[in-house]
Amino acid sequence: MSKFTCPYCYRIHEEKTCGVKCSYRNHRNVMETCVDASKPGFVDRKDQYGYILPQFRKTCAKCKSAGMKYYCNVANKEIPRDFLNGPSFSVAILGAKASGKSNYIGVLINSIKNEMSKSFNCILNTAASEESWDQYNNHYYEPLFNQKVVIPATANDILPPMIFPLRFLESKMFNKNQYKVDKVAALTFYDTAGEKLNSTDTMLAENQYITNANGIILLLDPLQVPSVREQLRGKMQLPAQNSDTAEVLAKIIETIRMVNKVRGIIDIPIALVFTKIDVLEKFDLLRENSVLYQESEHLARGIFVKDDFNAVNREMRALIDNWVDSDLSQQLKNFKTVAMFGVSALGGIPVGAKLEAGKITPRRVLDPLLWLFAEKKYIKTDR
Repeated sequence: MSKFTCPYCYRIHEEKTCGVKCSYRNHRNVMETCVDASKPGFVDRKDQYGYILPQFRKTCAKCKSAGMKYYCNVANKEIPRDFLNGPSFSVAILGAKASGKSNYIGVLINSIKNEMSKSFNCILNTAASEESWDQYNNHYYEPLFNQKVVIPATANDILPPMIFPLRFLESKMFNKNQYKVDKVAALTFYDTAGEKLNSTDTMLAENQYITNANGIILLLDPLQVPSVREQLRGKMQLPAQNSDTAEVLAKIIETIRMVNKVRGIIDIPIALVFTKIDVLEKFDLLRENSVLYQESEHLARGIFVKDDFNAVNREMRALIDNWVDSDLSQQLKNFKTVAMFGVSALGGIPVGAKLEAGKITPRRVLDPLLWLFAEKKYIKTDR
């Protein structure tokens, strides 16, 4: 078993630091103490919490009637098997209050499952964690795709991470109708209330996952940008003014530097993402031939298209230079790798809580994640 970052306690784990439980069930599918319980000289091999005692692990591992399940013995939660045998891929999706983070996460996961899987020959393993899948269905999918309403603001408490291993398959079958798994990205998504990003102390206490992230997606609501708000005043109902994105980013940077003891450039790729580009389009705040009007080429071609990415990155940098004060641009210089994107999770402006036209028509929601995958060599980039 390779070392991995636990998605629950954020510590580095290996087999000896995990709790191990036995999955043995008898012929009636009832959990028993052990298949060897009837043998002479048997002693109970578990502690009071149900974990196999260290001196019996090797013996139990040879048992053919059971499977071993590994747990974070700090959080007492089962660690999906895909985390045990390959690198994890922790994505910190962050944003101030009302940035559209929960709606984005809900649509993003659905897009991975139904669109990215076809274009990039991968499978999102929704069975790895029943708790994660239940959380996604109840908190995200049900309101967005069944009730056709936006997701309420994330409560000011800590939601457990959603864990979905993503298995990339080889391009050629090794047997009839069968593929080999080429790579596995054990995706971990966190949906933290925007208020939890308002102080460095709170981040240190409750948002430790940020410091272990393989990539950061920082959402910026254009309706919080003063120059944009001024142009839209009187044309639509504007949300209340919230925390400045530059201030949130400064606290993220400070937290990473303190925990990871980083003095120089931070080597975590960060995607700065303008949400709600449908609003900018509706009120003619984008240029006439904006690339953001079009869907990206990545899905159509099944490869990360550098020209498409560069066109979006250039346009978003120009918008940010025009709309946002220089403090945000200066803060981004703390990172080695930065890219900028524009997305629309819903595809239209909600009427109250109801989705416009009663449906979701997302645009470019996968772009930031595909960029992170390309940076980490999970998917191919065209030349």
